[in-house]
Amino acid sequence: MRSNSDHDLLAKLKGMPDMKMSGEQKHEIVSAIRKTNVSKSGGTASIRGFSALGKGLALCSILAVTVWLGASLLTNQQQSTLPDTVAPIAPGSPTASPGPSPNNSVTTQPIPQSEELLAQIRSDAEKGKVLSIPFLLEKTMLEEVEKEWGKPEKTYEANGLTYSAYPKHKVIFGFNKGMQLVDIRKKDPRLMQVSMSAVEKSWGRPARISEFGNLVIYTYDVTSSYQVKLIFKGTQKQDDLAVVEYQLYYPQGNKNLMLYANNAEILQSVRDLSKNGQPFGSQYRVEKDVFDDAEKQLGKPDVVSFVNGITYNTYRDLNLVFAFNKGMQIVDIRSYDPRLQAITLAEVRETLGEPASKTTTGGQTIYTYKVTPDYELKFIFSGIMTDDPNSIYIDHVNIYYPRGTFNNMAG
Repeated sequence: MRSNSDHDLLAKLKGMPDMKMSGEQKHEIVSAIRKTNVSKSGGTASIRGFSALGKGLALCSILAVTVWLGASLLTNQQQSTLPDTVAPIAPGSPTASPGPSPNNSVTTQPIPQSEELLAQIRSDAEKGKVLSIPFLLEKTMLEEVEKEWGKPEKTYEANGLTYSAYPKHKVIFGFNKGMQLVDIRKKDPRLMQVSMSAVEKSWGRPARISEFGNLVIYTYDVTSSYQVKLIFKGTQKQDDLAVVEYQLYYPQGNKNLMLYANNAEILQSVRDLSKNGQPFGSQYRVEKDVFDDAEKQLGKPDVVSFVNGITYNTYRDLNLVFAFNKGMQIVDIRSYDPRLQAITLAEVRETLGEPASKTTTGGQTIYTYKVTPDYELKFIFSGIMTDDPNSIYIDHVNIYYPRGTFNNMAG
């Protein structure tokens, strides 16, 4: 017969929280424990009440079950607070662990902001330097460049200069007749981060703005001798453009004093050549030449456009635009020669007198001179027009054959 203490212990086991164990199963646990304490009288194991050892084992069992139950409940609670699934964190995701700390050895080279890059460009330009180029404007000679870099991949002549192209270094050098470096044209991927609005914020809006060959050109006088031309791809009608190239130019170095003592002599040459239909700095003539012949020598143009049945072909490197009618007859040649762009409105008036007509359109002022009954010489001035003609410069010069635009040669 069970003792009172046995009944008490069994009652406690049966009263424990449900652990998917029935009362009978709990009773069997108690019975198994009691059987461990038997007497050996008469060779028969007589079951007695719980001994001290049996009761101790029972208490240990209760303690173990209680601990297991608590752990199970705690685990269930933790699982209920976690999401159903946990996705792995990608290395580039916002929740990924941060990269190397400042104290680690891994470092990255920061990309300079546009303001910093513009400040560097201007600071270098004042010293005759260009980004990542070891040669100085005005101070360097052709032989020095070829000694260090070898022969250029391409050479050509334009605007009174000889140009040497080094595509590997993303640069073109312009040398005058004395082989002095007077023009550096540089491309750099970092320039693409510099917008037109950032330029105007840092350097101000320039007095001289030109559009040529689907490019917008901002010209700044960084010193009394050097100019920086920031070149944007697109037109002013488009939203904030980015810089694609820039140019460091030494205008005084592009004056051939053996040919022209001053700007007045250049203007006189422009007028004389125009009477034969020829622009300054080019051998081709309006009316007398066809574009097919010019293209064979010059190659394919950089930009082609069409206006009122006339085709305009632009050669950026040569600073020339050829317009021809359906019969391929050249009817208009436009020169953006930098030597002409150094001449002011005051000098044009003083040398050539008052024009036959003056018009203003699209932010440009046009002076037209009738040089022959068939040809017109046009000076186009752009930028901020002021009352001071000494501060207004030529943008480009046209030799124009009006009769050819009527397409008389077209079939």
